[in-house]
Amino acid sequence: MSFLGGGVLEWVYALALLVLGFVLVLLEIFVIPGLNIFGIVGFLSAVAGVGYAYANMGGMAAAAVAGLGLVGTAVMVRLMLKVRAWDRLVLSNDMTREAGYDSAKPGREDLLGQTGKALSTLRPAGRAQFGEQVVDVVSEGGYIERGAQIEVLKVAGNKVVVHLVGATD
Repeated sequence: MSFLGGGVLEWVYALALLVLGFVLVLLEIFVIPGLNIFGIVGFLSAVAGVGYAYANMGGMAAAAVAGLGLVGTAVMVRLMLKVRAWDRLVLSNDMTREAGYDSAKPGREDLLGQTGKALSTLRPAGRAQFGEQVVDVVSEGGYIERGAQIEVLKVAGNKVVVHLVGATD
């Protein structure tokens, strides 16, 4: 009994490798995401099914197995879209201020023009105190000694730029 150059047992082996590949890839997607080994072995198993068909049954049988693999891939992609598995694989959340993601602390604009004291040596970054508030700052010029009087020149989001009091621009 022969179908496209191969016996029943060769077809069973080729299709079993193809199905095993799809099962391993689906296992990777739905059950064990992130491990990657099942996806890689599944892909290699599907390719081995096509290679087995080519080696043992000829080019027409390999084309038929590859065609079944393409149809299986299309069904798998449709299944992934239908059960929204893609949403679990891809991060789609926006990191918005409303969701709590905010690197700039609000309310620093009031520091503009204030004078304070460098709590650490600014090389050019360090810490400074303005009244009761301790802030991370960056010096506009360069090196400012600890304890020096400084003034806030600019506030841009999280960045507070200072310079030495009495320094000319």
